[in-house]
Order: sequence, then C-alpha cells, then structure tokens
Amino acid sequence: MAKNPEIEARKALFAKMKKEHYTLLIPDMCPIHFDLMSLLIQRRFGITPIVVTPLGREAKDAGLTAVHNDSCYPVIITCGAFLAELRKGNYDLNRTAVIISQTGGGCRASNYLSLFKKAFEKEFPTVPVISINFSGLSKDSSLPLSLGFIRELYQAVLYGDFLMNLEMQSRAYYPEEEVLALTKECLEDLKKQVGHASFYKTKKNYRAILDRYMKFNPPAKRKPRVGIVGEIYVKYSPYANNHLCDYLFHAGVEPTLPSLNEFVLYCMKNYFIDNEYYGRNRLIMPFLRPFYKHCIKKTRKCAEMLKGTNFLPYSDFEEVVACGKKVIDLGVKMGEGWVIPAEMVDYATHGVENIVVVQPFGCLPNHIVGKGMIRPVKELCPNANIVPLDFDASSTSVNQENRLKLMLSNIQGE
Repeated sequence: MAKNPEIEARKALFAKMKKEHYTLLIPDMCPIHFDLMSLLIQRRFGITPIVVTPLGREAKDAGLTAVHNDSCYPVIITCGAFLAELRKGNYDLNRTAVIISQTGGGCRASNYLSLFKKAFEKEFPTVPVISINFSGLSKDSSLPLSLGFIRELYQAVLYGDFLMNLEMQSRAYYPEEEVLALTKECLEDLKKQVGHASFYKTKKNYRAILDRYMKFNPPAKRKPRVGIVGEIYVKYSPYANNHLCDYLFHAGVEPTLPSLNEFVLYCMKNYFIDNEYYGRNRLIMPFLRPFYKHCIKKTRKCAEMLKGTNFLPYSDFEEVVACGKKVIDLGVKMGEGWVIPAEMVDYATHGVENIVVVQPFGCLPNHIVGKGMIRPVKELCPNANIVPLDFDASSTSVNQENRLKLMLSNIQGE
C-alpha cells in the first residue's frame, strides 16, 4: 500500500520537533483547562508548550497589521498574540511552533491555518503552524490524535470545568487571591497525576478538590447571577472579552459560564443531527453513540458530587438540548449554532435571567443565533434580561462597559 505523503510529512515534522526540543505556543482561551492540556501535549510529544497570555493592546494591534480587518475578531487577536509574543525575542525561531484549532465546519476558524501561515511567511518563515482538529484537516501538520490522547484531553476538560465552576462560585463571595491560589494548588495536584492511573479516578479527585473548596461554600442567599453565552473564544478568554468576568465580580454579581464540555457535547450531538437529517456519519454511529452516553454519564456524576453543598452544578446537557428545541431547529449548527439560544433558555428557566451574549466582529453565525435569537428567547422567557456585547479588535472596552452598566442597573431595579 502506498504511503500517504501528508501523513509521512506530519511524522517527519513531529519527529523533528521532538528531537530538537521545540517550544509550542498555545493561544490563551480557557486558562485552567489549557494549563492542564499543555502538560498532556508536553508528555505525549516531547515538546515544551507555553500558553500565550497577551496584555494591553499589543496583540490586537499586531493582529490588525497582519490579518485583514474584515477577518473575524478571534483570528485577529490570536494571530496578533502569537506575533507579539514572537517579536519579544525570547524564542529560538528555528525551534518554535504555534498551534491553533480548526473546527471543520462552516466557521471561518477552519481557514485560520492559511491566514496564520500568510501572516508569518515574511517575518517568521521558520515557525510552523500546527493544527488541532477532529475533522481530518491539514493532515501534514495536524496534532496526531490517538484514542488514548483524546481520552486524556477529555479528562482534562472535565477537571477544568469542575475547577472553573467551583472557582467562579467562590470568587463571588470570598477573597479573590485565596480562591485563585486554591485553584492553582488543585491544578498542580492534578498535573502530578498525569501519566498515572489516578488521573482517571474522577470521583476520587472530584471529592478531594471539593473537600478543599468547601471552605468557600457559597451562602444559601446568592447574589444576582449573570450568565455568559456566545462565541467560544470570546466567551472564555479573559483577554478577548476585556476581562468580562472580572468586571462582573467587581460589580457585585455572580457571573457564570457554561462548561467547555457542553461545547464538546454540542459538537458530538451535531454528528447525530447530520445522521438523522442527511444520512451522514453512518460508519461512526456505532462507536459515537456509546461514547456520547459515556460522556453524559461522566457529566452527571460530576453534578452528583455537588449534592449537599451550595455549589451549583452545570445544567444537564440533555436539558440544554430540550431548551434549544423550544426556540430553534437543531439543524442550525454553523459556529456555535443552536447551543447559544439553548443556553439562554436554559439559564432563564433555571433562575439566571440576566444574560450577556458575547459576539465577535465578523462572526455572522453568532450574530444570527446570538443577537438574532434574543426576541424569540424573550417571548418564551419574558423575564430574561439579555444584553448583546460586540467585540472588535479596534474598539475599546467603554462601549461594552456602558451596556453592562445598563444591564446591572436593571438588576438593581428589580
């Protein structure tokens, strides 16, 4: 059988990266999750990962000079962050690479790879752009994803969500420095388990983490809760959303984010939808269905751990799906698709009636299923207080803060 030249090129690239001890720059989206995932990459591929955390306007300005300003905000900001980091001169450019995700769907994120390569070709031609995707894209430069590695990554998502959930609920009521320090300690304990069987003992690790967080058990009487939904990068990245959660904490409310696992399940659910609507994905259905059920079971075990405490679990994903069906067809799946209005309805029906919808410039799917779905969501949930926030690489945070102040004044006036 003839060898696939793309696969052979990938093998050669990663062998070279391991042999020459490459540094791999990772965009900062989910700080807790990515801190753990970066260690998994280091252990699996023998390269040194660094999560790039931009500061100030430097990354945005760098992105605007290298990527067309009609491109979507996430590609401008992530490309700019890499360029600004590489320009610091702290890396051997012959032994440094960057990594980005490719969705494989209708989102323009699938085309980020070519945009990044074009942005790098003059200034950093020796820096390869690595892809991580589950769609078979960019076979010559994509991160090899074995079943074992996927299992490790998913475990990291679950731990990251558990820590993020406890941290956010604690920060609303206890000293920020103490809460963040505890999160870091728990994360370091999990890192020590990477490569050992104990890393997969989810229930035991959840219990150990929860026992330590119980000193920050939230009070029974909660502050007003504000749900945050929208495009995945802007929703989670503090830099991309101008530190939205920090602003809300300091404003005296309790911000809450959906789990990253919810997006993973959303992506899996779309395979079933394609199979139902169009007869696609028949070959993988016998494998995907039991895996999906396994993931749902894992998330429900996590929710069970919080019983008897004042910590609130994430919503059951099947309930989120049911909420989505009330306002939109599940065939609408470009970008974050139906999951954005589904999360809005889920929040509103579970007492989180104040909702911020974050939308990056240039992301047409998210404007349609985000801002465009506010009216039907409010018709179903008339008490919902929904504010859309637009994010643009050339704008300041003033406009966002003004809209947030209006939302907060409505909360205080209730």
